[in-house]
This record gives sequence, C-alpha cells and structure tokens, in this order.
Amino acid sequence: MDILVEVVCFNLEDVFRARAGGAQRVELCSDPGAGGTTPNYGLIKRSAALGDLGTMVMIRPRGGDFLYNHEEIAEMEEDIRIAADLGAQGVVFGVLSADGQLDYLAMSRLVQLAKSLGLEVTCHRAFDVARDPYQALHALIDLGVDRLLTSGQRQTALEGMPLLEELIELAAGRISIMPGGGVRPHNVHELLKLPIKEIHTSSRTKVASKMKPASQVEMGAQDAQDFHQFVDPDAIRAIVAACRGGQR
Repeated sequence: MDILVEVVCFNLEDVFRARAGGAQRVELCSDPGAGGTTPNYGLIKRSAALGDLGTMVMIRPRGGDFLYNHEEIAEMEEDIRIAADLGAQGVVFGVLSADGQLDYLAMSRLVQLAKSLGLEVTCHRAFDVARDPYQALHALIDLGVDRLLTSGQRQTALEGMPLLEELIELAAGRISIMPGGGVRPHNVHELLKLPIKEIHTSSRTKVASKMKPASQVEMGAQDAQDFHQFVDPDAIRAIVAACRGGQR
C-alpha cells in the first residue's frame, strides 16, 4: 500500500513544486517563521482549483501559543467557512487550554463546524506541546478528528518514534497518526517502519531571487530579498518514491 505524502506549502510556487515532486496533498500555511498561520485566500482557491492535489488549510490566527480567546475562535470559525467555500479538502487546527490540555469545548466547536461543511479535520502539532498526549489522543478520537499530525512530542518525528508507536497502537485505526517534523529523504525509511498511511514533510531549498534591487535597504529578515525558501521537488520526489509500496 502506498503511503500518502503531504507537503507544507507557503505560496503557489511551493504548491507547483510539491505537485511536480509527486505529492498527493498539500498543507497551506502563511508565516513559516511562526510555524504556520492561516494562508491567504487566493492561495487556497488556486491550489484547490488544481483538482488533482488535496488541499488542507491551516487555521491558526496568529503565531505563538495555542490558547485562543473567544474572538480568535470566532475568527477561526470564519476562516473554516471561507476555506470550505474556496474548495479546500480539509482544515488543520489545534487549541489548548491555559494548563496545556487539549481544549475540548473549543475543539468541539471547530470540529463540528468543519464537519458540517464536509471538511476533513487534522489536529496539528499543538498536540506536541499538550501536557497529556494520551488524554489528548482520546479526546481527538472522541471528537471525530480524522488525523493527528505529530512528531511524537519531540523536535523531530525520528526522535519521537517511541511515542508515535504508542499513539498508533492506542488509536487502533480510529484516527490516522501522521508523522511530521524533520521528515527528509535521508530519514524517511526509518519512519516507514511505522504502520502509517500518510506522512508530512516541509523539505525546502534556498533559491536566489531573480530581482536586482536598486538599493541595499533590507525589509524583513536578513537576506529575505536575496533568497526564497521554496519546496524542494527533488526531495519530495525521493520521499514519494520511498513511500510507494508501503512500509519498509
């Protein structure tokens, strides 16, 4: 059985590069420096219109923690509605309480809305800073969440494999456990030893800008105008090839 490859994309160029590498699904985000926030709606619409690539949309109103107030939850609800209107396959979000537990009530509100609109739901790596991963997993199953993106509460999925194995066993097919975090061509084979159906990567490469500026005035991060960080289609191609035919 082939394992689906999902690629994080921050712009339309990323989407085309992920597609060229053979990815079957993309997760659209903005602001890579914050770990991903809600993307612009033009990107969602253009990606969803491709038709041959699943489009998941990050629903995260800001960077920082995952404790959201009433207004932020309302903003997330509006973004879920818009993602559905624009043709997205699903949405990606996670909400925690002040004590670091999964916020069941807020998650229930968002999951029910997404499901009513025919969207799949992924809980993102907010899970990886949750206080009790086992309690959080059972809550996500109870809520009817489709998949959990996690590194096993470690910096990378490779480091988190012991917890990933536990989560997969506990989930017993009731929710898909999708490893993500530092997944690259050189380590994907180790992760494919897990009984998984999908995997998540943000493999990127640095591409020099073709623009010749008139001055050296810098805007944003250092060298941000000189280089772009784009999805690396060769890396995606290698990961997709490794994922063909199932676990190794």
